[in-house]
Amino acid sequence: MGIIKKILFRGNILGKPRHRNFFLDMEENIHIHYRDLRIELSREEFEEISGTFAKQSAELQTIIEEKKYQDGKLANSNQDDIRIWTESRLTHGVKYHPQRFSLEECGDGYHFHYRNYKLLIDKDEFRQIAHLFRTMDIDGSYASTFDEVARLLDDNEVDFVLDIGNVPDEVLAISVAHYHMPKVRDILNYINFSTEKDEPGEKRYLGQRLTVMVRPDKQRSAMDYRRLRGNKKVGRLVDYLAQSGTAIDVNELNQLRCQVLDFYFAVNSDKASNVDTDPQSWLYSSVNRQVIFPYKPSAESGKVSAEKMYRAWSALLNGFQLGFVKPSKEVLPADEQVALKLKIEKVLMREIAAFAAVDKIYLMGSAVRGDMGRYGSPFVHGKLAKLASDVDILVEIDPAREDDIPPHWDCYLPSASNHCAVYHIAQIPLTGGVEEWQQLFPHIQFTHHLVDAYVYFPSRGYREETDAFLHKFKAQLFFDRARDGMVYYGEEEARIAKRLTELYGFPQVAVEKMKVSTDNAIFKVFADKQDLILKLFKVSGNYSSSRIAEHTVYEEKLVSALKERGVPTAEIIHAPTGIDTTIEGFSALLFERIPGKIEQRPEYPLDRICAAFAKIHRVQIEKPLELDANFHFDDACMIWLPTFDRYLNGTQHSPEIAKAFADLAPLAARWHPGENREVLFSRSPIVHCHGDVTPKNVIVGEFGEPRFFDFNNAFVGPRMVDVVDGAFEFSLAEKYIHLADFARFDSFIAHYAEHNPLTLEETQDLPLWLSLMGVIKFTKEVRVLLERPKENLRRKRALAIVEFTLSRVCE
Repeated sequence: MGIIKKILFRGNILGKPRHRNFFLDMEENIHIHYRDLRIELSREEFEEISGTFAKQSAELQTIIEEKKYQDGKLANSNQDDIRIWTESRLTHGVKYHPQRFSLEECGDGYHFHYRNYKLLIDKDEFRQIAHLFRTMDIDGSYASTFDEVARLLDDNEVDFVLDIGNVPDEVLAISVAHYHMPKVRDILNYINFSTEKDEPGEKRYLGQRLTVMVRPDKQRSAMDYRRLRGNKKVGRLVDYLAQSGTAIDVNELNQLRCQVLDFYFAVNSDKASNVDTDPQSWLYSSVNRQVIFPYKPSAESGKVSAEKMYRAWSALLNGFQLGFVKPSKEVLPADEQVALKLKIEKVLMREIAAFAAVDKIYLMGSAVRGDMGRYGSPFVHGKLAKLASDVDILVEIDPAREDDIPPHWDCYLPSASNHCAVYHIAQIPLTGGVEEWQQLFPHIQFTHHLVDAYVYFPSRGYREETDAFLHKFKAQLFFDRARDGMVYYGEEEARIAKRLTELYGFPQVAVEKMKVSTDNAIFKVFADKQDLILKLFKVSGNYSSSRIAEHTVYEEKLVSALKERGVPTAEIIHAPTGIDTTIEGFSALLFERIPGKIEQRPEYPLDRICAAFAKIHRVQIEKPLELDANFHFDDACMIWLPTFDRYLNGTQHSPEIAKAFADLAPLAARWHPGENREVLFSRSPIVHCHGDVTPKNVIVGEFGEPRFFDFNNAFVGPRMVDVVDGAFEFSLAEKYIHLADFARFDSFIAHYAEHNPLTLEETQDLPLWLSLMGVIKFTKEVRVLLERPKENLRRKRALAIVEFTLSRVCE
């Protein structure tokens, strides 16, 4: 770095960079974008720079690898002064704006133009910067006093310590690292100190108010200077670990690791700022067993910084062979062992055996030996802080059910040394002794008795190795599906299984509740060698809740009729007619389980999806279905249009939502007279619509074949309702609102029309359909937003709908 003569201002007043991208673009000229900086180049400049950079970077990379260079976390910790001068002289001048200086207020902030550079500055930050320039005194005096000169040396990152001979306010005597002697000379000369004495062992510089005596020090390294300046009463943590080695007290080691882990979580959540995240600089008081994290004004917080810090810390521990050291363990008394054993058995049956994918469960370790206990200090393993013994198990998966691993099992390690995956499945709460640790380390979520499972997948092989592993650890077979039969997670699943047997005659039924984003209840069902899905209808769609049972009958008939016409969807397993078919008091349908996956994240295979979707309508246009038309789209209009009016004048909306209501109000008013809707509806073929054309309702099979399912919102109405609804939803991208792209809107309609062409009237009426559907979809999002005000996704979706609707309707 250059010599600092005077710090005009230095402070951490900036937020995070607006952009995290590095890219090139080419329009009327070539741009290099790096975060908030843009450099504007001609072709000749770009080719010259890129060619030179390629050569210089290759040379530097070679040096980096040869020297095993690491970033200097501490100032001047890397003293090699490497400069690459290959083809450094630029032959092309600045072509664009070589003399321009411009400050501009723009839509995305302020632009600072300096020749061909443009820097994007946040509005609030620019105001601070402008204020600083207004108040800055560039003609102020240079450092001249004892404290000012010492501070200036620190600002220039000079390695020095105070030496003998100091006289406050008169003489500053310092010992300087030999490699910084020239730097000190230049600094003092720049601020008008004259050289009075220039001998190898001592330099003396005179100012108007101060004499500076400088003695060179060739003994200490840059790291030594850092230690001398900062570690006077405590030692470096690294030094302590190096000196102690594996002889360190195991509880002390894990307690200091707990402090680091707590700091990691604080940094990760931006709750710790301006604190040094370099483990090499951390201090330690062995007397108090306290890790001291020094203040560092330039330190960053956030996930990236936290991860980088913890990787360095873990590498350091592993280098000292301290990466995996268990603390002492206090074995629980006999009565607590018995009580804990019962809890373990209950958890294993409920959280593991209750799922059809599980074939066998083996119990190992402390749970078998009967020596479960609590640790003398939290056992830090990776980013876990365990307070007590794990429940070690091995789970064998049914070869036919490897894709049905319960979603609440957390895959901690895809493949361990025994070739099994490692899953963290559940925790059994520890009785007492938790609060004190939580108070000491508030940012850590402590782990109690962790159910730590090796999971064996037969398709991966290694059967013999797994058997040897079980034998080595004297594992006991706890559960065997063939021996012990069916197990249910809870009473609800058991009742449903019994009811399914009554209705369908299945000999044995496994039932697993699914976690889905709906108020209806969805269950996986494994019965009679079939994979099925059971749906209990608890809430209504685009109709009154009093008509749920009626709509369930309609949905069953509609899906069956579409299936007969060759529409790819889930087949319904019909219950006997003429009897009560409710389950748990709710209307229910049992579907075949469609293999494949739901692709909620863009990009979507719209060509295939729209082909399957178009077929739902086309088979009806070619030959109408002979079904009752008791559920009509106009019923939904009569629900959502009045709801829009009711919300319109509400006072609970944020300013942006209130404005959106005001902007949409003229569009909504058009559709209140039923006659207007009737005219629009008459200009589009009437079909039985799916009613909820979203990515989450499409399963894409192994070979890319899409199938629509979930006709819970089906109704009779103009097909354009489905088409526009689908175009909206695939543009909004479900929960991935940051990937929303309304270019998909027209693409969706175009792909649909390839397989089921729109009429001229429908094409002409598209803006009208947009206005009607835009109002309804916006209102639906606001309803959820009012119920859950903190749901930012709904707010973003609502505003995106309004923005696009107005942009197209008002063109």
